[in-house]
Amino acid sequence: MSSSVRAVLAQCPGWGRECPPNALAALAAYARAEGFAISCHDLNNAFYQRSPGLRRMWEDKDLYSFWEDPARVGELLRGNSELTEAFVSELLQDGPRLVGLSVHTTSLRASLELARRIKRKDPSCVVVLGGPQCARSQAAEPLSREDCVDAVVTGEGEDVLVSMLRQLERSRKLEPLPGAIVRVDGRPADLGDAPGPADLDALPFPDYSDFSADMAAGRYNDPRRLELLDSRGCVRRCHFCSEWQFWKEFRSKSGERLFAEVCEQMRRHPGVEHFYFIGSLLNGRLETLHGFCDRVVESGLRITWEGQAVVRPGMDETLLPKMARAGCRRLSFGIESGSERVRRAMNKPFTNEEALRALRAARDSGMSVQVNFMFGLPTETREDFQQTLRFLEDCRPYIDSVLASQSFTVLDKGTALHRSPQDFGIEGQGHHLFWTSNGRENHYAERFRRYEEFCRRALALGLPETSGVLRHKPDKWQLLGEYYEHQERYPRAAACYRRALHAEGASVRGRMEECLRKAQGARRGRRTPLAAAGNQGPQRNDMSDRAGR
Repeated sequence: MSSSVRAVLAQCPGWGRECPPNALAALAAYARAEGFAISCHDLNNAFYQRSPGLRRMWEDKDLYSFWEDPARVGELLRGNSELTEAFVSELLQDGPRLVGLSVHTTSLRASLELARRIKRKDPSCVVVLGGPQCARSQAAEPLSREDCVDAVVTGEGEDVLVSMLRQLERSRKLEPLPGAIVRVDGRPADLGDAPGPADLDALPFPDYSDFSADMAAGRYNDPRRLELLDSRGCVRRCHFCSEWQFWKEFRSKSGERLFAEVCEQMRRHPGVEHFYFIGSLLNGRLETLHGFCDRVVESGLRITWEGQAVVRPGMDETLLPKMARAGCRRLSFGIESGSERVRRAMNKPFTNEEALRALRAARDSGMSVQVNFMFGLPTETREDFQQTLRFLEDCRPYIDSVLASQSFTVLDKGTALHRSPQDFGIEGQGHHLFWTSNGRENHYAERFRRYEEFCRRALALGLPETSGVLRHKPDKWQLLGEYYEHQERYPRAAACYRRALHAEGASVRGRMEECLRKAQGARRGRRTPLAAAGNQGPQRNDMSDRAGR
């Protein structure tokens, strides 16, 4: 029996445009199976399609600082207010009782702005935020205090969404429930976490029907592609990683279920033939991987697929060729550092020899291979970084591309690095980017230097300029300006902001002028009476363009 309660799910900018958002399709399928009317809207892709003059904001995949800057995202939406209001009207046109927004670090600012506009247009509509940025280890608590937000789902959303819709069906208002922080009489009420689905095979196939017209018309970057959430969680607990906290326990779909899902999506959407495994790792359960590959090979199904993998026993000359025969065309391995000592400190206990063996076996099987690196992991010395450069040279014959972390190393809440900074020699852990370690030798500007040196070495080795491996990071001077401002080194911050203003087109004039005022105030405070009378000697030029190098 269908319910009279309608709900809308939306993805705001900025987010990827390779294919429709899997999270919305999965939640919609689950709620529809329970009898609720759900519609899905990819506002991220719609904004791109309807604003040709702004497409660089999506096409340059390295502009993270833009999407995470409240002022710049606000300016983008206000400058396109008519389009933004049109999206609000689209979401509300059928009178939904609930609007759910999927939130990531890059879509947070736009999601909040949209939520405010929804509330202004229809105060009775219940606005719910969910997704990775709503985890307790991320921004759940501050988001729950936003006046435009009625609830924040802190973990997996299927059962929580359906419970909310049933509440609205009964009483037209939300009540506190496990798995979400709900605003009651203006105050957040928190009943703790709710378990996620134990049996992933029992979930319905994601329903992409609301996106099928855009898929058929080629309005996504890769019309042949869909995403496949093969597992939730991770078999590892790397000390820098917060992703496993969202999913709690590791669970994997079976090989039979993955094969059935692929076949069904290809039936529903002719033209789809490539699948990206979006779990934290596709080889967390090797039995699943073997089973899926066996069924693809036995059936003769012609597909291609890719995903993230960890170096582990079993990824060898037996499994990898089978994966290639089943259509696996690309694997990305999280190596992170060429120093075995640093990896052990981060709870990634594999040797360089084991890593090279896996990379070689994948390449020999005919796959494209990518390796992922981070920079300035706590405990990493300059010699450790040199080992990373040497490992890059050692593995070059077996790899096609590199993903270099543009945030270098983040201290996410809830990780071992954030919970126990003293164990890793970390100071200043209050800021997720601008912390220090190794007696303050390992600081943000030094990590930036190592990142740039790594990029130069990768490009010199003939590796392609891809996301992360850049000749010029498009937000370098803005980021360094923020770092030096955080350090209260205002002359250098102002110099970096000036470079950002002119070289990057960043909206930082106000911050630059504020840093100049603070620098001038500090200089006045340091003047002696004689200097104040005008007898000043030569001054160091703190506005030098060398700032930050």
